[in-house]
Amino acid sequence: MAEIRVIERAGSEPAVATLYCFPHAGGAAGEYARWAAHTPGLRIAAIQPPGRAHNLGERAFGSIPDLVAAIIGQVRFTPPFALFGHSFGAFVAYEVARNLDHAPVRLFVSSCPPPPFPPQPRPLHLLPDAGLHAEIERRWGPLPAAVAADERLLHAALACYRADLRALETYRHTPGAPLRCPITVLTGDREPRSPMEGWRTHTAREVEPRIRPGDHFHIREDLAGLGRLLAATVRADVNRTEQRMST
Repeated sequence: MAEIRVIERAGSEPAVATLYCFPHAGGAAGEYARWAAHTPGLRIAAIQPPGRAHNLGERAFGSIPDLVAAIIGQVRFTPPFALFGHSFGAFVAYEVARNLDHAPVRLFVSSCPPPPFPPQPRPLHLLPDAGLHAEIERRWGPLPAAVAADERLLHAALACYRADLRALETYRHTPGAPLRCPITVLTGDREPRSPMEGWRTHTAREVEPRIRPGDHFHIREDLAGLGRLLAATVRADVNRTEQRMST
């Protein structure tokens, strides 16, 4: 069985909840590990599927249902907790939330339109390596120079992107019961607008839109501001939950 790794980081203050974070297509958990310094009161648990970072040679999952099943089977979600996913990772976080026995206090979806979404006329995962590489850099920016310059690393990185994009582009949403947690929808003010309001159909609770400075990778800008937003939102959710339980 492919191993799901979890990189955990504690902040400078005692944690009132854990924030489980899911990476974008081709991304790795390490990007989230440094968030702990900016999220007071939260413990960061960054989820790392196979096929990336130090495990770049492993086979990545090419199906969201298979990836979600592996995550739920291998990761212990300790309440109270929230889920955060960026782009591809938001779909994974959403499906994890749908399949957990215990609801998170909140789901954060970043730069990700709501399901269902129409099939792509030209799926990226079917492109040859050269075309896939060019399309990745056109849409999301250049790969790290060390990866692009090393043929072996580049091939492994593109294989991970291809698997993640296959999972995304073959994803078919199955309607079901709405989530029992609120959703915060984050987008960058310089990225194309998506129909974010559609997330309201996926929860029985409120949906909170938040526009942040930046493009598709706004999560890499104003990290202190993002950390304060995440921490304050989750702490408020935990406080409300505790108040309801005590009355």
